[in-house]
Amino acid sequence: MPERSPEVKPAKAPAALAKKPVKPRKSPFTDVPWRIRDIFLFAGLWIGSQVAIAVVAKLLAPVWPGLDQLLSVAGDGSNMVASLVGSLLSFVIGFGVFWGMLRRAGRSWSALGWRRVNWLKAIGMVALILVMFLGLVIAAFALVSWLVPGFNANQAQTNEFTNPTTGTDRQIAFVALVLLPPILEETIFRGLVFPAIAKRAGIIWGAVVSSALFALLHGQANIGVYTFILGLVLCTMYVKFRSIIPGILLHMVNNYLAFLALGAK
Repeated sequence: MPERSPEVKPAKAPAALAKKPVKPRKSPFTDVPWRIRDIFLFAGLWIGSQVAIAVVAKLLAPVWPGLDQLLSVAGDGSNMVASLVGSLLSFVIGFGVFWGMLRRAGRSWSALGWRRVNWLKAIGMVALILVMFLGLVIAAFALVSWLVPGFNANQAQTNEFTNPTTGTDRQIAFVALVLLPPILEETIFRGLVFPAIAKRAGIIWGAVVSSALFALLHGQANIGVYTFILGLVLCTMYVKFRSIIPGILLHMVNNYLAFLALGAK
């Protein structure tokens, strides 16, 4: 009787190849070190540093009167070069505070939304969202005008860079209105404030509260309504792209339209 060949059992897969449970991917709105207290920390350091510089300038006025005068005319808009210096100082201090916060947390700039994007998709999305945003603004102004008697949707916006008279002034206004604010404001409101609140209260509340703070920063009622809607749109873009860079681009386009409307042509 012929011998039966022993049954060959299939080899077991090495333990290293065994399937492991896939961990859920962290959202960029929860995988951040920021908490509500970090918003106050940033605001305190950013504003406090600028106040401290102004105080030091006052103290140095007897020996260095030009420094105090520079800061004074930077605030009242009587000298555009001085105003630009003030804007640059605020910009540098803001990013200096962010650098310190990131270093303390041991994180990179991606924790503030500075992540790479597909530029082709981003530019196409910005163009589409800009059209939708302008439609939302028209609808919002009509609604608020109906609900709030006396609301003036056409109230003129003025600041220290309004109506430049020379080519140099126009270039300064362009830098101070179109280039600098979107970079710093998106890092603050979408990179820090939005994720910090969303981490605790959810994305919707994060978008609403950060957009409301963004609107309050601009003071004026009609500009506040406008910037609140803009804030919601920018938060939506951050959720879509996981990056603040497309929002910075949209914000710059928006500010360029405002730049033209202010007479800086």
